[in-house]
Amino acid sequence: MDDDRWEDLVERFADADVTRGHMFGSQGLRTGRRFFAIRWHGQLVLKLPPPRLTALVEAGEGARFEPMEGRPMNGWVVLTGSGDPVPLVEEARAFVAG
Repeated sequence: MDDDRWEDLVERFADADVTRGHMFGSQGLRTGRRFFAIRWHGQLVLKLPPPRLTALVEAGEGARFEPMEGRPMNGWVVLTGSGDPVPLVEEARAFVAG
């Protein structure tokens, strides 16, 4: 995810409940204190419920997020598909807020 696409997402989601922050030294979006999206080494990483994460991985649209090789973070997925990420970001936001 290039800088322009990330900034577009930030602009789209930033409101009174969503703020920017840093997680693992990367920019992220959070609601309250809980992150739902981060930009990690040029990739979009989202926090999603386990069944949704598994479905994305099985469909080839995502990969489990491993900030340290061999140590996946529960509930986090790196998007690998080329589709519009906005619906998934909305899903991640709703999941974290709920």
